[in-house]
Amino acid sequence: MLHERECRVRDYYASELAQYRPGELLIARENSYDGTAVRGDMRTIDRSNVTRLWEFKISASYEALGQILVYVAMARRAEEAAGNDCLIRGVIAAFNFQPELRYTVERLNLSIELVTLPPVLAHAGGIPTDAEPASFPEIPRQSGLLVSTGAEPNQQETP
Repeated sequence: MLHERECRVRDYYASELAQYRPGELLIARENSYDGTAVRGDMRTIDRSNVTRLWEFKISASYEALGQILVYVAMARRAEEAAGNDCLIRGVIAAFNFQPELRYTVERLNLSIELVTLPPVLAHAGGIPTDAEPASFPEIPRQSGLLVSTGAEPNQQETP
């Protein structure tokens, strides 16, 4: 069920990629590599010819870091075998990140982007949000206006 939600969030993000990542183009969703069972969630390329491999999570933990490292390694191996020399980066996209994950990516200079997904995307995956409840304006009552009984305005109802 969690994987399905992540896929729906990914699909919606991919459909709105131009809004979230101007200048970046979608190459594939569920990007795979020959000879492996490895499948990245999404692959994009930008105007500078930087290829990005994406891993989408509801909440990113150590598991996401391991996954994206494997995806980037497999992509680089495939590009080298094809004789291509392109820059490949990993991206973890999630609504929230384990604090140690952010620290590890920065401290070890892993060149992995951490993209915090906008809360509105949670609805695409049917994910409950902690959003504030909506407040509706209170409409003041007008004395003498009895629309429900069909009486004319400013007429008093008789008992």
